[in-house]
Order: sequence, then structure tokens, then C-alpha cells
Amino acid sequence: MKSFLLLTTLSIAISLNGKQLDMGKISQDANWLVHMDFQSMRSSAIGTFIEESYQNISEVERKINEVQKKYGLNLMKTENLTMFGDGERHRGIGILEGGVDASIVNRFAQSKETIEASKMGKDTIFSTQKGRSPMAFAALKNGKMVFGPDRDLVSEGIFLAKNKGSRVSAYPMIESLNELMDNPGFVFFANMKGAKEVAELDQWVRLMTDKIDSCGMVIGDQDGGLKIIGLVQTNSIESSEAMENMIRGGVAMMDMKVKNDERMKNFLEGYKVVREGNIIRVEIELSNSLIIERIQKEMKKAV
Repeated sequence: MKSFLLLTTLSIAISLNGKQLDMGKISQDANWLVHMDFQSMRSSAIGTFIEESYQNISEVERKINEVQKKYGLNLMKTENLTMFGDGERHRGIGILEGGVDASIVNRFAQSKETIEASKMGKDTIFSTQKGRSPMAFAALKNGKMVFGPDRDLVSEGIFLAKNKGSRVSAYPMIESLNELMDNPGFVFFANMKGAKEVAELDQWVRLMTDKIDSCGMVIGDQDGGLKIIGLVQTNSIESSEAMENMIRGGVAMMDMKVKNDERMKNFLEGYKVVREGNIIRVEIELSNSLIIERIQKEMKKAV
């Protein structure tokens, strides 16, 4: 339970008050995606606290400056990161916006004998077969970087990064998730039916995916606190009833455990589980102040 709460805290901390996902920057047939907005996070209560704390740790500042000088990535100026794919293992596209100095990235790549370069119009795509998995990337002049496992996927990513996508998804839930909050900082979506056809899943996970069609989650700063909204679409009404009961039981158990912990009893401010047809919606509200307190304690442990 403590590990779950900590992971949730860290995920939220890097993705508050973001802008809505730009549908034109994902593939039309992408059946999974993760989108995180870093820019607006810096103006949130949690983001301001983290940034000010890091500024007081010389080692963190030194590493950030080192990454910027060597690789051309300014981690404090990144705006957002979007990753998506068709569900096949090790095949996806990532688009990083903001904080990318293309001249430094290109100079670093050109200095490595194991990295090959090829042209796509005015852009240069670098690729390498070294390591466990092949990878390719391209730094664009407008402060963006596109990465993936091969040149073809990076080429597609460059096309999307330049806002040339269709802005229409094959999965309506993605658009539904994008409309749940005005400023979702974190968006996740997975079409389980499509993913299980191309991904290697263990027996228990495959059993769950047999009942779930799609699922997704958004996280954002709302009404002075943090809200998580999750959607689960099952493949039948019968499955949705069983899934609703399971989710209700899980959230109630989490609520009970948190309330029995003196340090965390006010962390969970409220929750709601509702079902309409075969779609289950879960809402969880968390305390900003306790999240900051937990982050502060973890930072002290790390120093």
C-alpha cells in the first residue's frame, strides 16, 4: 500500500495542471498512450515545492547541468512527453517537447561510431543497434525530440510532431479521457483487446484482458486538490458488474488502510465508483498538503 501511494504521488507530482493532449500528435491507430505535461507542473503547489527543493541540492543541479551540456537536454525546460504505439513489444513512438538543443544532440550523436545518420528531408535521424534493443531518434530545430526503435517509426513521429496528424483516433475512449478535465496533466490509455493480440502476456493478465476492452486514466489539479479519474470499459454488461464490485472492494480497502494509518489518514479525501452500461468510472481525490509532506520526507531520506 505504501509503495502504491508513493508511486501515485510521484506520478502526480510531475504532471499537474497540464494542457489537454493534442490529438494530432498521436497515431490514428495507437492502442496505447502515455502523456505527461511538465511545463504547467512548475506553477502548481507541488511543482513549486519540488523545484525549490532541487535548487537547494547542489548535486541535483550539477547533474542537470551536466545532462544539458553533454546531451543537449535541459530537464528543467521540458514541456511534455507523449508516448504511444500499437501494443507490440518494444515498438512505440515518443515525442519530447521543450528543452532540446538540436545542435548539441546532433554533435553528440555524430561523435559516436556506433550511431548511424540518415536524412529525412531537412531532419537527421540517428540510429544504433548497440545494446539490448535497437533505437533511433531525431532532434528537431523547434526544441522537440522524437525517438523509437527504428527509422520508420521515428519518421512517422516527426510527421506527427509537426502537427500533421489526423486528430482522429480509432478509439473513442481517448477523446473521452481528454475531455474529463480542462487541464489533465497525465493521460493514460490502453486498448486491451488490441494489445493482447500482439503482446506477450502472462496467464493472469490475459484472463483480465479477456474481460476488459479498454481502460484509461487522467490526473489533474482540481479544486485545490488532486483528482484521479479512471475509466474501464468491459466487453459485456455481465463483466462490468463483476468488475465494478472488484473495483469498489479494492478502493474501499485502500480507504480503510489509509484511515488506519495516522500519517496517511487524511491523504484520501474522497472517492466515487459509478457504472453506466459496460463503462465503470472511478474518481479519487487526494490531499495536496499531504503529498507535499510525503515528498519532503522522501527527499530528506535521499539526501
